[in-house]
Amino acid sequence: MAYYLHDPGDGYTAYENLDEAMADARGLIAVYRDQCDPEWPEYVEGIAIYESDDPEEPSEGKMVARSVAVDVVSRPDDVDEDGYSPSLGLCFNVTDFYCDYKMEVA
Repeated sequence: MAYYLHDPGDGYTAYENLDEAMADARGLIAVYRDQCDPEWPEYVEGIAIYESDDPEEPSEGKMVARSVAVDVVSRPDDVDEDGYSPSLGLCFNVTDFYCDYKMEVA
């Protein structure tokens, strides 16, 4: 049995243990975080780890971890015509919310 990290931008990578796969998944999230402007790349939501015996189709195995949105900050009611929210000190002119992502064991 092996663990497979699915990176939607790069396919599957095999690991001998879950800890190594989780560490690399967290690293992927950090790379994608650097690409925010302020929106996340859509593919961050597809990061997952599967436990599988099938290297050809790892997603046929059991999903053991996945990326999830955390610390979601929704657009407040005080956004001005420029998209700025004085209560949060954030600009919402190109996004409806801010968030972060983390890996969560399924």
